[in-house]
Amino acid sequence: MRIIVVLLVVITISGCASYRLDEAQDNLRSSFARHNYDKTVRLLQRYNRKDIYKSKDDVLYNLEMGTATHFGGQYDSSSRYFTQAEEKIDALFTKSISQGITSFLFANDNTLSYNGEAYEDVYLNAFKSLNYIHQGDLEGALVEARRMAYKLSRIETKYKGIAETLSKADTLGRGNWKTGKSSVQNSALSHYLASVLYAKSGKPDDARIEYEKLLQALNEQPNVSRFDINKADLQQIKTADVYNVLVVGFAGRAPIKYQNDVRLYLDEADLYLKFSLPELRLYNSRITRIEAVINDSTHIPLQLIEQMDAVAKEVYKVKQPIIYARTFVRSLTKAMGTNAAGRAVEKENEGLGFLVNLLGKVGQEFTEKADVRGWQTMPGQAYVTTLKLPPGNHQVRIQYYDRNNLLYTKTALINITPNKNLELIESLYWN
Repeated sequence: MRIIVVLLVVITISGCASYRLDEAQDNLRSSFARHNYDKTVRLLQRYNRKDIYKSKDDVLYNLEMGTATHFGGQYDSSSRYFTQAEEKIDALFTKSISQGITSFLFANDNTLSYNGEAYEDVYLNAFKSLNYIHQGDLEGALVEARRMAYKLSRIETKYKGIAETLSKADTLGRGNWKTGKSSVQNSALSHYLASVLYAKSGKPDDARIEYEKLLQALNEQPNVSRFDINKADLQQIKTADVYNVLVVGFAGRAPIKYQNDVRLYLDEADLYLKFSLPELRLYNSRITRIEAVINDSTHIPLQLIEQMDAVAKEVYKVKQPIIYARTFVRSLTKAMGTNAAGRAVEKENEGLGFLVNLLGKVGQEFTEKADVRGWQTMPGQAYVTTLKLPPGNHQVRIQYYDRNNLLYTKTALINITPNKNLELIESLYWN
């Protein structure tokens, strides 16, 4: 009887606790979309105090806090949160290799520490770079922009190492451990920022090299970059004295993970298998164009430099086969364990053995859940342009449009001094 009680308790706890964070993240998205970043910070802090964000969700918590404080203008705090997320991602990745296959055989992925998606690890450096630009630290900003490019170029190699480790650890050959392919190994946004930062740091040759890498990145992403770039306007980033304002407009949302369940019952072996697989879906943003309006007169279009959401989905393909193999091995292990426990009890009590087997199958249904955790407040697209403004006070409106209508406006009031090297204007319409 004791084993039945234990199974019921496990089922109840798993069924309730694993969905609390999902609900919290839904509330977080609603708050963030209303541009109330201070409220978003308070909401995150309250969830953290209530242990909805547990220690295993530290990466996630720091990513969300990093974005909320960034758009709230708290750049020091934002960089600290993103640095904590980055360090934790590195530590957990190393730990996952050392633990091998034993780290997930008897749990669903939600019980494990969230170690971040590869694209999240890349784009946190984009926001750290922007934080440093806001603070006038161009050297620090450049380090972060170059780190983006380095990380993105190494994703396939990184996950290939995990697949090989898991393959060696899986001595029974239960999973097909391999990685997928991505068409993206280069970030246009990282090279754009690096070219600007090199130019403004008095290194025109390096700025030119980064600009050439930018063009290469745009050309190498046929499955991602489905937009036109005005290269005549773009190439001015190489020349420091033709602009003194950088405008970055973010739109859309990061891809959202959904759970896709597949169920099988093998009659002869009396095996019930449930596979809960995460699926990454793009959010369909309404934004079709963004423009900067200077002093109510001059209209300058921003260029879509990177579809961060499409890059994320493409990069996710590298890890996806590992997730599927891991889910299969775990589900098979649970099913075989349920049968073994039922048969063992059945030898002493046939009816009790049946109940243990039944409850084990119910337990598989309730405890198997896809890991749909993710960086909720990451934007989906990045638009950019540069401006040359004379000394004095200026009003710059960033306007977001769908196909027919103006949807959102953010107004920035800036003061350009004669020795101003680079002013950053940033906006977000997270729709």
